[in-house]
Amino acid sequence: MKNALFLSIIICLFCIGCSNNASNKIQENDNSKPTKTTPINAKIIDEGGSAAFEFNNEGGTVWDFGTIIQDEAPSFEFTFTNTGNEPMIISNAKGSCGCTVPIWPKEPIAPGATGTINVKFNSKGKKGTQNKTVTLTANTTPPSTKLRVTGEITVPQ
Repeated sequence: MKNALFLSIIICLFCIGCSNNASNKIQENDNSKPTKTTPINAKIIDEGGSAAFEFNNEGGTVWDFGTIIQDEAPSFEFTFTNTGNEPMIISNAKGSCGCTVPIWPKEPIAPGATGTINVKFNSKGKKGTQNKTVTLTANTTPPSTKLRVTGEITVPQ
């Protein structure tokens, strides 16, 4: 019993010592520059940016390429307007598989200006119903926007 009590006291002292050591290191920072700390239990929320997509084409964020014959490679141009109040920067566009390839503007899109995202779908080796996505990453709220590509692929006889 004495050993367990002794061990408990040692563990408590060790924890207190580590806690004090960590706070001393924080206080030893260069005090000439104010530092911003986030409490461990604080929620960190990525609020994105002030740019905003408004898709102008029929179907909005969905392109239904209809029925095509296997090995065809149709493409579609999603047209959008930046309805936000800052230039839109699309940092990435990624298809859910190698068959869905997006081409997006690399330059900022000014507020009120339009842009296009061209998506090419390669049906080689595919058959049946298809439902693929393109994920756009931009300074929008939320920072990710999904475009969908759907349709039916028939195999030639």
